[in-house]
Amino acid sequence: MVKMQVDDQPISSTFYHEGKWLSDFITPSALEVETLHDGLTEGIIDLDKRIANCWYWVAKQVKYKPFISGSMTIECKTSYQNDLWMEPSLTKKVKVGNCANKSFLLTSLIRRDLPSNQVYCVLGNLYNGKAGGHAWVQVKLNGEDYIVESTRSDIPVFVRADVAGRYEAIHFFNDETIFAVPGKTALQPFSRCYSTWLKDYLDWAYIEGER
Repeated sequence: MVKMQVDDQPISSTFYHEGKWLSDFITPSALEVETLHDGLTEGIIDLDKRIANCWYWVAKQVKYKPFISGSMTIECKTSYQNDLWMEPSLTKKVKVGNCANKSFLLTSLIRRDLPSNQVYCVLGNLYNGKAGGHAWVQVKLNGEDYIVESTRSDIPVFVRADVAGRYEAIHFFNDETIFAVPGKTALQPFSRCYSTWLKDYLDWAYIEGER
């Protein structure tokens, strides 16, 4: 698969139209992520088992819901988000998340064991009966790419990416780098990679220079 590095994406999927970079949703250095990771991997030397323990906790302990909505009220001013993207620390606390929230958390946990060129959160499409947007984690171990599905605990932890034909990857990102697959719903100029896959979340005011 050919990937090219692209610019970070300005995302508006939190409260009060707060803008965040896409890479801000991967937080391996956050205290809550570090504490959870240490508890899940204490005394385990084998890398595969460390990753498996992190995967199982996220898949099993964080309830999956296709859409997470939320509201926040400060000084009588309320903000409502219909499809809320949460930082990993919050997902860990509330233990509920959509595929993106669960994958942000799992990527952050695994990033504590793997360098940034070996683990990515992936945004793309899943062709499972009816095609739809999806998020998952991809890791590289011993030169092989594997999909780690964050929403289910009843499947193998590592699924070879080259045989998982139902997964169509578009964006690969973590806290340090962002890549995209050319020709996958990208607007022009492609160097900015404002993908239509993210059209519901992109901060267009920022993109168009209005703020």
